[in-house]
Amino acid sequence: MPPTIMIVEDESATRRLYRFLLRNSGYNVIEAEDGIDALEKLAVQECDVIITDMNMPRMGGIELVRTLRQNHSQVYVIMVTAYGAPDTEKTALRIGVNEYLTKPFDFDELERRLQNYFSRRKQDGS
Repeated sequence: MPPTIMIVEDESATRRLYRFLLRNSGYNVIEAEDGIDALEKLAVQECDVIITDMNMPRMGGIELVRTLRQNHSQVYVIMVTAYGAPDTEKTALRIGVNEYLTKPFDFDELERRLQNYFSRRKQDGS
C-alpha cells in the first residue's frame, strides 16, 4: 500500500496542485483546510507524512504541530511557508517540525525530501 500524505493548506488551488502532483508520484493523499480539520481527519485516518502550511485561519501549522507532539504523535511533518525567516524556522524545528520549506519551492525538492524520508524509514525497519 502506498504511503499516505496529508496536505494541510487553506488555499484550495494550492491543495489541489499538491494533491495532483503527489498522487501522480504514487501517494495516497488526504486534504485538510487547516489544523483543526487536520486533527479531525487524523482521528479517523492515520497518515505517514503531513505537509502543512504555517499560516492558516482557525489553526495554523505551528499550533497543529504543537498539538500533535503533545499527543505524542510521531508523524513526519514538513512545514511550508511563504514567510520564511530564520527565527520562524528555528521555532518550527524546536516544536517538532521535521523539515521546513520556503515557498515558492520546486516540487522536485519536496518529492526528493519525501523519497529520502521513506528510504530512511525503510532502512530503519519502520
